[in-house]
Amino acid sequence: MTEPTSLTFTSIIRAFSLSMIYPNTENGVILGALCGSILLVISEQYISPFRRIVLFFISFAIGLLLAEMTQYLLIPIFPANIQNKIPPGLGALVASAISVKLLLWLIKKFDDPTDLFNNFRGKK
Repeated sequence: MTEPTSLTFTSIIRAFSLSMIYPNTENGVILGALCGSILLVISEQYISPFRRIVLFFISFAIGLLLAEMTQYLLIPIFPANIQNKIPPGLGALVASAISVKLLLWLIKKFDDPTDLFNNFRGKK
């Protein structure tokens, strides 16, 4: 059985090999998406290993796709003197860590659409 450290190192090397396939993607974005997806998988405690793997890849892909948009959403949070220094990798980290949990929450909300519409109307 391999050690978790060697598995993590191997996954980091494989993630950076994606930059060879997609040369326009920055390495910081790949690293941010990788760290965010690892953070998501580590925080999910009561799920099966297969579901963790699937969530990892979904989270990683969403982090790569939404890195720039999330970066623009994060800019107003920071002080004005460092807003232009926020890297897109931070957007990838936040997008990959939050996106799957947000999507799972929305799926649960759409299981009962009347409950969702009652929330918009102000009823409980």
